[in-house]
Formats: sequence, structure tokens, C-alpha cells
Amino acid sequence: MSSSSTAAGGSRASVAQPERLSAFIMATALLVGGFLIAGGARDDIVSLLIWRPLSALVLVFAVIFHGAEAWRRGKALILFAVVTTALVAANLIPLPPAVWSGLPGRESVVAVYRAAGMDLPWQPLSIAQVRTWNALFSLMGPVAMLLTTLVLSDRRHRQLLYICLGLGLVSGIIGMVQAIGPSDGPLYFYQITNNGTSVGLFANRNHQAAVLASLLPLLAAGLTLFKGKPDKLFFHRALTYATAALLVPLVLMTGSRAGIVLSLVGALCAWFWVRRPPEASGRVVGIRSEHRSRLVGVAIAVGLLFAVIVISVRTPALTRLMQTDPASELRIAALPTVIAATWRYFPIGSGIGTFVEAYQIGEPDALISERYFNHAHNEFLELPMTGGVPALILLAWAVVLGLLALRALWRARKIDRSDPAYGRQALGRAGLSVILILVLASATDYPLRVPSIAIYATLAAVWCSNAFKTVRK
Repeated sequence: MSSSSTAAGGSRASVAQPERLSAFIMATALLVGGFLIAGGARDDIVSLLIWRPLSALVLVFAVIFHGAEAWRRGKALILFAVVTTALVAANLIPLPPAVWSGLPGRESVVAVYRAAGMDLPWQPLSIAQVRTWNALFSLMGPVAMLLTTLVLSDRRHRQLLYICLGLGLVSGIIGMVQAIGPSDGPLYFYQITNNGTSVGLFANRNHQAAVLASLLPLLAAGLTLFKGKPDKLFFHRALTYATAALLVPLVLMTGSRAGIVLSLVGALCAWFWVRRPPEASGRVVGIRSEHRSRLVGVAIAVGLLFAVIVISVRTPALTRLMQTDPASELRIAALPTVIAATWRYFPIGSGIGTFVEAYQIGEPDALISERYFNHAHNEFLELPMTGGVPALILLAWAVVLGLLALRALWRARKIDRSDPAYGRQALGRAGLSVILILVLASATDYPLRVPSIAIYATLAAVWCSNAFKTVRK
């Protein structure tokens, strides 16, 4: 009886392990694929023809094989994702003419039909259904990432941490080459982008800067979780500090003023949450080995800093920091129009993803130009403008979840390294810091509308959820 039970348990474990491996492979594919081909927020990017089927395929497999376990492990996050998806889908439900024509801001749409001599058709809440369908499809990647990462072990999450660091640094190095190369060079992967500055694997320099700034708390988490001999610890610490210092000129190369502020926030989060790893968890092989590790670590740090500083001072992005930005001027000038549009469609909104059409209906002639104003560059204005009160409720819900995670992390800030939950707390602190940086960036831009960054933020939210659950237990 006992031996048969053991055998059965072993069989179940052997089955579960490949399933967990499949979840890790899918999560990695989403991260890598997102960074490589989904670094822009526009809905006409050609690479979406690859990204959307990939995210849909992963979502289907994730629901079938990991949906039940993910629900047990992360009910709050999955419920939030379901309600968000339902809100976007509700914007696409056809409504009778008597209903939708009476909604705030629909007067101009009604006038167009009447001027054309047409009867009012059934029409959804969204004033631009194609844009809202795009918003609905864009949720497939983050939901798939949520389901696959909720079922992963702590070891797999640490591996995802280093994958995020690797992808971010690759983007930074590519951005450095972009900044010192021709403004129309082959390393700019998107047709509409910030040529002449560092955008890396993204289409927007501000998004590149936000991701680079968010790497600082990830580096702190990696150092906190380090386990090894003293000589290896010194090498790891030197490499961590060198990488952190390397991020400063890489952010400057983007020419993003917001990136500088976000880097300061990232550095403060890293300093506040970092925990010093133990100085000794094994015997040093020998004094020569220790000195060799120290010399290699210092040499790499100095070499990286010298090379990047020399390169960065030669890039035109630094001078852009001190110049007037026409795009920023347009955002400020358009602010009254955005606020007026928000009130025009309040409290229902114009439909998720319909900013362009909703803004252009009330755009004053003085602001019409060849520049394409695709977003409000302030999510705290665009969300109520397009999503109305329901979007504000979702935003408040997200804030509550974040505050609960912060309280849990604060209570567990002195957790002992020997505690099994120590690793989850370290990742939770890094995840909350990443979300804070991206939320702050959303006050002047729209990073969370980029598929790759949305997936990155979803992983950070799962880290917060895992840390919260260990405290509640």
C-alpha cells in the first residue's frame, strides 16, 4: 500500500515536472519573442503578424495545461485579468441606436450618419471598433504570461530574472550602437521611431529608458540572491556594480529626460531593498584565486565604464537633453484638448484604444500638423478618456493590489536568509520596483501599451503575488 502510493506520487511528480518545464519554455518564448519583435505600441507594426499568433498559441496551451493550477496560485491576478478583458470586450458589444446615440460624445457620429442620409445602425460603445479589437488582441500576451509564470518554481523565476536582465542589457548595447551610428542605420527595427537616439529593441526612446532604469532593482535582487564562495561573491558584486554604473550612460544615450528621473527612482529602490549576501558560504580555494577574481572583476568594471563613457560623450543624444523637444511642446499644447475630450466622453469613455479618433474629433486647427499624436502620453488621462469610470475602477483596483503587496513586503523586510520564502521576497521587491518605475513612466508616456513591456510588467506582478502569498501563510 505504501510503496504503491509512493510510486503513484513519484509518477505524478514526473508528469508535473515536464508540464512545469513547458510553462517555463512558453514564458521564455514570450519574453524573448516580445523583446525581439514586439517593441512598439502601434497597431500597424508588421511584426505583429508573428507576435499575435505566437501569443494566441501560448495562451491556448497555457489555459489548457496550466489554467487550473494558475487559478489556485493567483486568484487575485487572474480575476483582475478576466475583468480587464471583459471590459474591453464589452466595448465591442453592438447596442441599439437609441442606446449608443445617447451616450456622451456621440453627437458627431450621429451627425455623420444623418448628413449621409443613413439610418442609425446598431453600433458598439467604441467609436473606432478596429482600435478596440486591437486592444483586445493585445491582452493575449500578458494573460498568457500570467498563466505560465504563476505555476513556476522559485528556481525558474530566478532564471527569468536573469533573462530579463540579459534582454535589457542587449537592448542597451544595441541602443549604444544606434546612438553612435547613422540615424537611419539598419539597427532601427521600426519604421516610425526616434532616429539618432538609443531606442534599442523598442520603437520609442522613452520606453528604452524606462526598461533600462528598471534593471537597477533587478540587479539588486540578483546580488541579494547570490550564493557562492567569497571570491566569487566579490566578482559577482563587482560585475553588478559595473553593470549598474553602465546603465547610467546607456540611459543618457536615449536622450530621455524622464529616463534620468526613472533611473534615480530605480537606484533608490535598489538601495532600499537590497540585502547584503553572506560574506562566506564556502572556503576560498587560495589567495591567488581570490586576488585573481578581484582583479578580473575590477578590470571588467573599469573597462566597461571607460568604454561607454567615451562613447556616450560623443553621441548627440546628450545635447538633446538640453534642447527644446518639439514632441514635448505638442503634448503640453494638446493637454487642454485631451482634458476636454475626457469630459466630453465621461463617464462611459470613447472606447478602449480609441484615443486617436476621440482626440481628432475635437482637435483645434492650431494643433493640426504633420506630427501624429497617437496617445495622450499620460495614461492617467487617457484611461478615463477612453475607458471612463470602469477604467478608473480598474486603476484603483490595481493600486490596491500594489499597496497590499507593498505592505506584505514591508512586513517581511527582515526575513532571514534561511527562510524558504527569502527568494520570493527578494523577487517581490524587484517586481514592485519595476511596476513603480513603469507606472511613473506612464505619467509622461505609454510604456505599458508596448507588448514586450506589458509582458515584463506581468512577470513583475507575479513576483509581487508570490511574495504576498508567502507572508499571508
